[in-house]
Amino acid sequence: MKERIITPLIPFRKSIALTLTGFLLACFAQSAQSNEPTDGVGGQLPDVTQRYDFNLDGHPDFVLNRGPATGIWYLDSIIFLSGALAPTLPPFGWRLIDAADFNGDGHPDYALFNNSTRQTAIWYLNNNVLVSAGFGPTLPFLWKIVGTADFNLNGRTDYLLFNTNTGQTAIWYMSGRTRVGAVYGPSVGVTFYQLKGAADYSGEGYPDYILFNISTHQTLILFLHNNVSVGSAFGPTLPAEWTLTLP
Repeated sequence: MKERIITPLIPFRKSIALTLTGFLLACFAQSAQSNEPTDGVGGQLPDVTQRYDFNLDGHPDFVLNRGPATGIWYLDSIIFLSGALAPTLPPFGWRLIDAADFNGDGHPDYALFNNSTRQTAIWYLNNNVLVSAGFGPTLPFLWKIVGTADFNLNGRTDYLLFNTNTGQTAIWYMSGRTRVGAVYGPSVGVTFYQLKGAADYSGEGYPDYILFNISTHQTLILFLHNNVSVGSAFGPTLPAEWTLTLP
């Protein structure tokens, strides 16, 4: 399994989140403000949204992971300030899907998914420290969670699900770790495009779907109003050998 950075939600008008290799958590030893973070090939990492502000300083941060290890890069705009180790993921199939504030305390939390049991879990964080955890709903067979966002704009983070057999999407409305409702979203197919997650690309407040064509490397945005598709547009085409990691 390749090492990668889990990047925050990045609007296309700013940049694209790319899978990166060769990042080591030892990078945290860099002195404060000594360097701007780079993408491993000499370019600066892009600015991001407020969604991943772990230390609540008004500046969004980066989440990194290398196998089960996770960490936070604290940024001031694009300037690397410092880094800290964050909770280590549990063994036996658990992986980090996204980070969002599930309990309303202002701090982003980890959303985890288990590939074998289909169980979800929320790890509640205070900055980079795990303070509590609990299981979320278990997903049905053939469904996986691909991201989180507040689809109905009620201030609660919801699950975005994808059926790997039919290409159907679904939104599970959440209240913390509890599912309080569910609706189907638009079907995106399973042939070429992969559903990568959701973010508000149109700027009208509702999260939209972001898809990636594994053959052409073309990106595609499905604009949504809650769970209803209201349009679509192509995004940038990624260079060869690169893949979209998260929106």
